[in-house]
Amino acid sequence: MTPAELKHYLTHNATTNGLTNMAANGIICWLLIKDKGVVTWWGASNFGGDLLATGFILPFIVALIVIPLQRSKVRKGKVAGIGSDAVPATFRRWLAMPSNLWARAAIFGLVGMLLVAGPTLVLLAAVGVAEFSPLSYAIFKGVWAGILAALLVLPMIIVALHDGLLQASTSPELAAKKS
Repeated sequence: MTPAELKHYLTHNATTNGLTNMAANGIICWLLIKDKGVVTWWGASNFGGDLLATGFILPFIVALIVIPLQRSKVRKGKVAGIGSDAVPATFRRWLAMPSNLWARAAIFGLVGMLLVAGPTLVLLAAVGVAEFSPLSYAIFKGVWAGILAALLVLPMIIVALHDGLLQASTSPELAAKKS
């Protein structure tokens, strides 16, 4: 896969994943809180705990779906895997992750919670946000979740395409097809 093809593939997947998660999270949030009154930092309807929980759960679940799906695409020849030398420099540190899917999902969840949700809450506090109306929070949450998903799906795909190449190169079925 050329760098231009990889960039296009990542852009397409980040856009698709981001928009899908934006719509799903915004709609689900609206349906859950529309009749509950204002959304405050903590309490029955709160954005503090909600963003922290979503920051972990969303990337965790997305990783459990995206990584195996992308590996499968490489194995089936639908998309080319990428070697370590083809991984953009900004993503190389992600290749050091453990190979266990559940561990990777947990790491992506922690990154989402600590490096995205945490700073988001700090920023909301810094600008003086004390509460949201249900509609404004549903919109905020949808956009926020879409951005979170779009950002973190990029390293998930890189890791999976790299894994897929490694798995394909050691696959007996692929070796038999090449000979």
